[in-house]
This record gives sequence, C-alpha cells and structure tokens, in this order.
Amino acid sequence: MQKLKSIMKHWQNNSKNQSATSDIKVKLVAIAKDEAAYFNEWVYHHLYFGFDDIEIHINRTSDNSAEVLDSICKNNPSVSWHKADWIDQCPPGAKKHIQFIVYNKVWDECLSQGGFTHILFLDIDEFWMPKDFSTTIKEYIAGFKPDSVISFEWLNDLGNLPKFSPIPQKLGGNLSPLVKTLFPINTPVIELRHHVPLFAAPQNHVLADGHPFSARKSLIQAVAEELQSLKDAFVYHRAHRSVEEYISLLYRGRPGETFPYKTNRHGLPVPNNWFVEVDFPEASYKQYAASYRDFLISNVKPEQLDKAKGYVERRFNDSMSQLPGFVETDYPTMMQMFRGVYQHQVVEVFGQHRAKLVAEQPENFRLIRDLAIDASSQNIDEAISLMEVAHQLHPEGPVINQKLNEFRIIKASQKRS
Repeated sequence: MQKLKSIMKHWQNNSKNQSATSDIKVKLVAIAKDEAAYFNEWVYHHLYFGFDDIEIHINRTSDNSAEVLDSICKNNPSVSWHKADWIDQCPPGAKKHIQFIVYNKVWDECLSQGGFTHILFLDIDEFWMPKDFSTTIKEYIAGFKPDSVISFEWLNDLGNLPKFSPIPQKLGGNLSPLVKTLFPINTPVIELRHHVPLFAAPQNHVLADGHPFSARKSLIQAVAEELQSLKDAFVYHRAHRSVEEYISLLYRGRPGETFPYKTNRHGLPVPNNWFVEVDFPEASYKQYAASYRDFLISNVKPEQLDKAKGYVERRFNDSMSQLPGFVETDYPTMMQMFRGVYQHQVVEVFGQHRAKLVAEQPENFRLIRDLAIDASSQNIDEAISLMEVAHQLHPEGPVINQKLNEFRIIKASQKRS
C-alpha cells in the first residue's frame, strides 16, 4: 500500500508541473534488415500512439524493404528511411556495431538541428505499449519531470501465435528485466548502449511507474529484481512471433559474423515465474484494429505485402534446408537456438542426429542422459526413450531417475490435456 501511495504522489506532483504535450516532440529510430513484412504494423503502431517522427535505416537488405517503405513514406511525411550500407565500408571491427553508429549519427543530428525533445531507439520487433491502449507517448512523458529519463521494461512474446499475426488484444509473455530507454535529446551521454545509455552524470532516471531506476549488480542494463513488474507502459518484444517466423528469423545471422544462424537466440520460451497476460480494453483495441485496416488500405499494395511475406517464407525454407548439415557440425549451438521448437521437421532432424550419436557411443550413459535432456524441449517421447536407455545403463544415477520421472509426469499431463 505504501508503494502504491508513493507512485500516486509521484504522478500528482508532476502533473502540476508537466510540460504541455504540444511542447513534447518524440523521435523514434530503428535499424532494420530484411523486415519488410513488419514495417507496416510497426510504423502504424507508433504513429497511432503519438510518436512525432519515425526514422528507419536499412542495411544488408535483400527483401523489398525499400519498396514498402517508399509506399509508407509517400503518405506519411513524418516517416523517413535511409540506407546504411555505407557502414560496410568501415573496418571489420566497426561493422559489428552498425546500430550504435547509426544511433549516434541520428542523435547528433537531432542535437545540432533541433526540433525534438526526446528520442527512443527501438528494433522493428519492439512496440511501445500503454496498458490502457489509449495513452499516447507524449501524454505519458507529460506525467514526468521534463528532465526524466524513462526506462520501459520488456514483455517478451512466446512465439505461440499463427504466422504474420497482428498484435492480439490479449498478450501473454514473460517479463524481462531488460529495458529500452527514452531520454531527453540534451541528456549528457558518454555512450549509447542497447538498453540503458551510459550517462555523463547522474540523471533523473526512472521506471515507467516513477520509481528511480536501479540496475542489477550482475546486469547493469537490467532493472533490479525487486523493481521488476508490469507497469502502465512497457515494450512488447515480438522476438519470436510464430514458430515459422522464428525459424526464418534465425537464418538472418548476426552483423559481422559468417555463421548463417542468429546465435544470440535461445529457443522458443515457455511461461516462467514472470509470465503475465495483458488484456487490452475491447473498445480501445477495436478502434486500433479498425484504424490499422484503414492504414493498410491507404499505404500498402497487397502485392508488396505478399512479396514481403514470401521472403520470410523462403528464408524459412532455406533455414530448414540447411538445418541437417549444421546440426551435424554444430549440434550444441544449434540446440541452443532450437530449444522449444516443436515443428515436426525440426524434431525429426534433431532426433535423427541424437540417434546417430547414441549409436556411436551406446554405453555412454552421461552422453545419452544429456541428449535426453536436450530432447525434452522438442519431443518428450524421444526424451523418455533416451532416458530409459540411460537408466538401464546406470540405474542408480540420481539425475537420470529425477529427469525420467519428470518426463513421465509431463507426458501424462499432455495426455490429460
């Protein structure tokens, strides 16, 4: 109760001195690669919630991003896009930091040219969200002191929606301690970083509920655990979308790396202790959805969107065609990225490889035990079969017995559901 009173006092005090929303000008910046299928929703969403200017930089792009962005920009003068391929003329060490090069360039231009009071950097899979689904970004900022730096926590999706789904009325996901940070243009920053800038001096740095930001000791760009919660505004992180889109996304690779898969991904998540659901008000959501349909009609040619989605689907096929070879040569890395992916072809490829490893070392109960644990995130029947083999080889193994029991319980619960 005391915590709630503190939050209410914060809002009441600042409402007396808040800047008029007409004086607030917010710039949103993103860098993108092969994300033409998602520009329409992302741009629309942030225009709808009051961002004044949206600037997108594309780099190393093979899809029809330029075509789609040209259509959007034609009817929306507050949206612009630029090519960032010039960064690839930099030395190899610099190429890996394309985001920071672009971000610093745009921020420096804002400082020198004026016109904006605040800036926020988001990826195309990140959506600033008010929980009431009606408050604009400027109305939200107006509830804070003018010098406030505001960090919004992530709500990570689970990748359990049908492919190419719009934002649903009811979101489900795991809260993350990582944040994205909006700050006044003139805030003294030593270094821009992915989640929390390194400031030149202590700032009035707060969370979306007004509480002072406090970092975790082990992760300085994440909020302290005791402060982590679903606030009235957050960033919905659509990092996975659907199984098919996640598999396609993995085949984008990472900037500056030759390995074709995106090695900073850790599979499809399952609900954890931080799982929450957000059910947006029906009237607000219907208004948003209707407006989005109008936006698509006015700004997007159906053939452009079909072409963009077709690229994602072809990349999915490429990802799947290369999967057997990379599972053969880089099993641990591929297992990390494909945990929780129950897609039937994926299950088959990984299952065949695990069977091969067992055939090569049929008496190695530790190997078979570990392979069974891997399999449990893709195919519970395979996991039980492998762990039963490990149990036969080493009946007294405590981990083997514990996991075998866990897997059988999971299997039984699946039958009941």
